[in-house]
Amino acid sequence: MLMPALKEWDVVCEALGSGRQVIVIRKGGIAEGKDGLRFEHEEFVLLPTFFHQQAERVVPEADFAARQGGQEGERESVEIRHVATLVWHTTVTDRGILSKLQAFHILKPQEVEARFEQKPAPGVQVALLRVFRLDPPQRVAWQKSFGGCRSWAEMDADLESCSRVSVLSDERFAELERELRALLG
Repeated sequence: MLMPALKEWDVVCEALGSGRQVIVIRKGGIAEGKDGLRFEHEEFVLLPTFFHQQAERVVPEADFAARQGGQEGERESVEIRHVATLVWHTTVTDRGILSKLQAFHILKPQEVEARFEQKPAPGVQVALLRVFRLDPPQRVAWQKSFGGCRSWAEMDADLESCSRVSVLSDERFAELERELRALLG
């Protein structure tokens, strides 16, 4: 079965999968064009990539050293460890809000600012994700279509045999969602 996959840095996928991060802050890849990233899927797998991933772009607590990998083209397969549901998303065009989001992600402030300033216009997409750990994780053959400067890919993955365990309790997730809604209005 074809499943949508959000391509995200491996270190960010791990932060989402541990509950350390609950939002993604994105602009979109070159392939998305002038409209940037669109969240069109309610459920998707997190596709860990190393494309553009660099230690200086994430906070030291992100344990970047443990999350390093080779070149994308050299990979034979990728382990899919998490599936996410999109709870909500919004466009943030007020630069003053960016620093208030720091507790909810692992990107350094300079990285968030760089994404905010990317063309075509200032702003970023902020999406709250509910993340579930797959048990067992699924190994999928690496495909050329997983590469490149685009946010979404499709993969043939059979996740029916996997159990899904939320990485955060319902209570903790509801608390974080309330905090984010208060920050974002």
